[in-house]
Amino acid sequence: MLSAVFSFYIFIIMSIITKFHIYWLQGGLWPGKDKQDFIDKVLGNGNEVPGLVAYIFVILTFVIMAIFPLAVYYNIDLGIISMYKQYVFLVFAIIFFLRGATMFVSFLAKKATPIFLEYNKKFYAPLCLSLSISYFYLYTLYI
Repeated sequence: MLSAVFSFYIFIIMSIITKFHIYWLQGGLWPGKDKQDFIDKVLGNGNEVPGLVAYIFVILTFVIMAIFPLAVYYNIDLGIISMYKQYVFLVFAIIFFLRGATMFVSFLAKKATPIFLEYNKKFYAPLCLSLSISYFYLYTLYI
């Protein structure tokens, strides 16, 4: 039962995050008002938005991260990856844990804009930590 809840939670959240990245790839600026405001709120620093290749890489990665738990839940044959699914869940859990934990690393925080740090504390870090917990729970089911 919980595996279904966590699998669908991951799928829904990662699908929404993927859609934001597709929107940004197409030139969208939300939650910013202009390009620099977008960079300050979403990226944390810099003067340029990521390029096409970076966006496509992130979008494809997030699609895989969204679909993988459902594929495992519905026992879809993933070939050789099926033998290592627990490690895939563990890698995803670690990635999101590290991303969520960055708000507690002071030298990284010094490089970010104040609005990014606020958004990170309110939205980004808790979301990443919840995804980490979800992937870790799925990992524990298959060890």
